[in-house]
Amino acid sequence: MSVKRQVLSKNEISLRMSKLYELLTIAEDAHDILGYPPTTDFNFVYVKKKTEELSEYDLIKEGNAPYDYRQLYEKIKELYMEFLIKVMANYADVTMRTQIEYINFILKSGEYVIFEGDIDKVTMPMPSGIASVHTHPGICIFSAPDIETADSLFVKGYVVIAVMNNECISYFLRKGHYTPEDQQELRKLQKKVKKAKTFEELKDGYTSFNSENVIFRTPLFS
Repeated sequence: MSVKRQVLSKNEISLRMSKLYELLTIAEDAHDILGYPPTTDFNFVYVKKKTEELSEYDLIKEGNAPYDYRQLYEKIKELYMEFLIKVMANYADVTMRTQIEYINFILKSGEYVIFEGDIDKVTMPMPSGIASVHTHPGICIFSAPDIETADSLFVKGYVVIAVMNNECISYFLRKGHYTPEDQQELRKLQKKVKKAKTFEELKDGYTSFNSENVIFRTPLFS
């Protein structure tokens, strides 16, 4: 493992992300059990009737809230973008100066970790968590190995996976259960990125990405 140094901490943003992720996983379970999407006020999950199968979920209430629970994916992403600007921007600056990459994970506990890697890479076992980013010394786009890592993180239940430099952030966002079809689309993208020889080929690969439950966003192709 090439990790040299680590930071373990927590802040208001990471703790809020943890709370929302707990609501999200509960709402996903309720959706699977009931067959319809519950609602949320970002503090609790609401269903029409709390069945026996849901009796152990303290954060589920009967009733109706203003938001479809799937807004939680977007809310978690928005918080993570705020975290990246406040916490990870300095690490992105260091990467641009030194080529040494850093990787961050928001854990389900609400703690976050930051690991220092090597020049142009950071390699380590991936923990279960909510969100992840690693810094790039060049273009803020996912390489083929980065996409492979994103696949493995989505399998673990992550919501948002990003790459960043000191000028931009690109990310994949999960908007539902990560299905075999979503995985197939991500792997197709990985192959296209691996074969790309020019920026236009890279752009064509990303703009053709079409997954039902995973979206990709970058300022580079806008």
